[in-house]
Amino acid sequence: MNWIVEAAQSADPGKDRVILENPAAVKELDELLIRKYYPPIRRALQETGYPYSSIDDDAIPLSSRWDGPALGRCLTFMLFHDLGGAVLRGSLTRSRTGFMFGREFFLGLPATTEPAFLFRIMAEEAFAGMMPSLTIEPSVLHPERDTWYCIKLESGSGFSSGPWMLDQAAIGNIEQTIRTSVEMYESTIDGFRTMADVLEFIELARLCFEAS
Repeated sequence: MNWIVEAAQSADPGKDRVILENPAAVKELDELLIRKYYPPIRRALQETGYPYSSIDDDAIPLSSRWDGPALGRCLTFMLFHDLGGAVLRGSLTRSRTGFMFGREFFLGLPATTEPAFLFRIMAEEAFAGMMPSLTIEPSVLHPERDTWYCIKLESGSGFSSGPWMLDQAAIGNIEQTIRTSVEMYESTIDGFRTMADVLEFIELARLCFEAS
């Protein structure tokens, strides 16, 4: 039986929208993510020494994404600092023809931070393609960190020219982002004291979060 007909017959008629996915494509992409991508991602997260989102070998969190007509399966992970706050959120989507790796870095800064330091990061031309966002709110979960400002940096990179070296390129991209995000976090644990500290952080951030 055609997979579209079979999927439609098993759909819930009580819902207003039905999404049909080719089970062969889902199986192929899930096996690729679990076999080739999951082990190096978990290893890179473990090597940081920081807490990370629980990825159970028996229940690896995968979801579906669409870029036009192509089905992509997505593996999402998070890295946290020792008090449980988010440092990095990574989202890898793999289709039959390419990959897209989206990442978000969360920078928490104390209330004593010079406004000029915040403005310098927000105005950095390297991030202009995906402008940073600034949230001003005292930390409720961890008031001892005196975190009032949160800057979120975002970036994405992809590859859809063909299958050659595709997987290794994506894995290398992810591993570098995890390592660099740890360096970015550790350079800001005590906040910024001078503009030189800010510029050092920006140079690190450009490695993985500069708009292409």
